[in-house]
Amino acid sequence: MRSLKWSTSHAVFVTEIDDEHKEIFQTVGELQRALSGENPLAGTRELTAQLVARIQDHFAHEERLMRAARYGSLRWHKQKHDGALKQVGQYVGRIETGDTSAALALVEYLTAWLHEHTRLADLMLGSFLRNHNRGLYKMSFQAGTKPLNACAWVDASGTKFNPAVRHSGY
Repeated sequence: MRSLKWSTSHAVFVTEIDDEHKEIFQTVGELQRALSGENPLAGTRELTAQLVARIQDHFAHEERLMRAARYGSLRWHKQKHDGALKQVGQYVGRIETGDTSAALALVEYLTAWLHEHTRLADLMLGSFLRNHNRGLYKMSFQAGTKPLNACAWVDASGTKFNPAVRHSGY
């Protein structure tokens, strides 16, 4: 069985998403090591519960980010998440009855699924979020010698504003 280790090839370059991916990859690795030990069922249930909680929290977080940014591929991406959660749930049901082969199958499934998902769906999302955030804060400045009140100040959307007046949200 190949092991799952996070590397920069899995990076989406959105720090909070990459950090959550690292935690999921680490927990899959811990589950894999527990299964290769002398007593594979010893920590399997606890690690599986921890893994499922991390995955659910991460998917919910990504989906909140997608909704907030009005990501056009939200439905497609969420379908990927829902399919994975359904499959993981089936493995968990078998693991809870003491089926160690289900735990091994879960590790193999997640190893393949996470490898593919982070390198396609999540990479697309990361690119969108980076570009979306860049557009939110884009401002251009021209150097000059005119006094502050002689300049017309506009934000990225073209709306004029006065830099001397504090606005909520700035």
